[in-house]
Amino acid sequence: MKKLGIYVHIPFCVSKCKYCSFNSFAGKDNLQADYLKAVVKEIQMQKPKTNKKVSTIFIGGGTPSHFISGGISTIISTIKNTFALTEDCEITVECNPNSVTYEKALEWKNAGVNRVSIGFQTSKNSILKRIGRTHNKNDLFIATNYLHSVGLDNINIDLMIGLPTQKQKDVKNALNIALKCGATHISAYTLILEEGTPLFESVKSGEVKIPKEEKTLNMYNFLKKFLLKRGFFRYEVSNFSKAEYECKHNLNCWSLQEYIGIGAGAHGYVGKVRYSNFDDIAKYISAINDKNLPQETYEKLTKAEEIEEYIMLGLRKVKGINLNHLISVYKYNLLEKKKDIIDKLISQNLIQIKDDYLFATDFGFNVLNHIILNLVY
Repeated sequence: MKKLGIYVHIPFCVSKCKYCSFNSFAGKDNLQADYLKAVVKEIQMQKPKTNKKVSTIFIGGGTPSHFISGGISTIISTIKNTFALTEDCEITVECNPNSVTYEKALEWKNAGVNRVSIGFQTSKNSILKRIGRTHNKNDLFIATNYLHSVGLDNINIDLMIGLPTQKQKDVKNALNIALKCGATHISAYTLILEEGTPLFESVKSGEVKIPKEEKTLNMYNFLKKFLLKRGFFRYEVSNFSKAEYECKHNLNCWSLQEYIGIGAGAHGYVGKVRYSNFDDIAKYISAINDKNLPQETYEKLTKAEEIEEYIMLGLRKVKGINLNHLISVYKYNLLEKKKDIIDKLISQNLIQIKDDYLFATDFGFNVLNHIILNLVY
């Protein structure tokens, strides 16, 4: 039986982080009650016309832990009443360390949540303040204590590399704290300066300085070796986990499997169609109240675009892309189409081929965009 995922977007935040370009809003909490009603309606509007079972649910943001009391459990129960779920369905909720309470943790556990992702970023309070985070180092200990106390032990902790004034010792301290708090999964993202964000402008003006690329790469390599020694393996360019604690939802997305996007600014991929919902919260609610799906963009992928996405997304995974899958599903022989390029990338130790999988080497992950551009275009 085919499976699918569901992503639910909660766009509310206490404040906007200085590097954030996601669809999130501060100062709009007055819309939360109406937003919850709209999300419930959209889930029901997406009632499946097939026998596919939901294998993953991911509630992201924004800050889901800042959402209205009972909101997360209402969303999950609505999904359970509308869709059939697999017995081992992975249900993830994102949160900030300072907005987790015992009551919320218990609500999530009782609703069926079995994985929590915490946006920690770094343990150095001065850096957290500089990038606009509202929590401090100690908040992570408090949050994870609440989660463990209710039996939520599958915990991802997000970290960031290349932050202003950040040094390798800061990365080490953050890792030690994350592991002390019982992390089973670490997502480590390099800072990307998005145009239009306050941090982008501060760096552009020279007011704030970020580490040079070489130092950032050294920090990342240190993190990778540190985690490997402690039983975490890298399974995607930015993700590390203990055995059997990989994020199933993200793995499915990187494997070009279907998922439904619910909420303002959410994206979905169903029936070879990529769509996105209205970013604006009020516009999203209005569309739902008018009994319309709130989709702003809707694009059916061509065969060539599917092949491109399969390669682009698949190369993010350490396992890489299945060459036989490309042949059997798309009648596309990558080894024949890109023979000279593949031979060159192999000779440069950027990619390898083993057991019908083509994948980036550790060295290749440092220039992954270069590899993708050569294999796709």
